[in-house]
Amino acid sequence: MLDGENMKYWILEILKIFAIPATLILTIIVILPRFIDINLQETSNVVLGVMLGVVLGFSADLIKRGFDDLAKMRRFKKISLRLLEEDAEDIYRLLWLYEWTQKSNQISKVIKKQIPPMINLNYWNVLKRDKEFLLLGVDEPLNDIFKYMWTFEKINSQIRLAEEGSEKAANIAIKLYKITIKEGYHKKLLLLFKTEQEIKELDKKYTDRKT
Repeated sequence: MLDGENMKYWILEILKIFAIPATLILTIIVILPRFIDINLQETSNVVLGVMLGVVLGFSADLIKRGFDDLAKMRRFKKISLRLLEEDAEDIYRLLWLYEWTQKSNQISKVIKKQIPPMINLNYWNVLKRDKEFLLLGVDEPLNDIFKYMWTFEKINSQIRLAEEGSEKAANIAIKLYKITIKEGYHKKLLLLFKTEQEIKELDKKYTDRKT
């Protein structure tokens, strides 16, 4: 479940922002004096002061831009996770209904053997077109979300082939659906956004609708 910002992630990002400015300042303080004539102390101090001032100004600009980019990325990540939560809930509902259908005695065997429905990945399909979004996939929890989404995409690709008439793809799609339900991939994905109790409440809501 997502219970706030990943503190470790943001600390590392902030450290990255300060890394280059700190390196530049240390370079000026440590290396530049070696190339200044100590016999011309007043001139040397002026040169050193000017250089340090330029570097400090440049560093301040880098830090400001770094924090602006970080704030932008934070907002983008937050929005992306909110949209993906919608997809995760839709996926969970669909797989829950499919499992219920397979277990129900009220559903004929003919219907149970039909090609499974496409998995709704609406927001995912939009977000994955953005390069900045794909770069977020190296960090938690998006790395886990990406893993599950790629799995659901593979299932959808088999369903498309099945709808075009491939009997082999239809069998693979059914098998992948069953594996997904058995391994609980749809629930594991939703647990990245919701608590176990919240999911139980969803289960109850779905069950009440069926009774």
